[in-house]
Amino acid sequence: MIIQRNQWKRGEINMPREKEAYRDNVERIKLMYPDKELLSRKEVCTFCKIDYRTASKMFTFKNNYISVATLARELC
Repeated sequence: MIIQRNQWKRGEINMPREKEAYRDNVERIKLMYPDKELLSRKEVCTFCKIDYRTASKMFTFKNNYISVATLARELC
């Protein structure tokens, strides 16, 4: 599909938006873990103040790690 400039200006094309809390979540995570891009399951449990099993059910971990961006998105 080819998008023409006038369609974009008239609002006929809608781009997906990030949720309102996403950037706030990233900021909060970065305050606690400023130098990390991947967080361990234990760090997520500490950040969210939840149990290890609860974190496993709530979030998508790969090899016991999750990216800051994914965690922020899944917290929304």
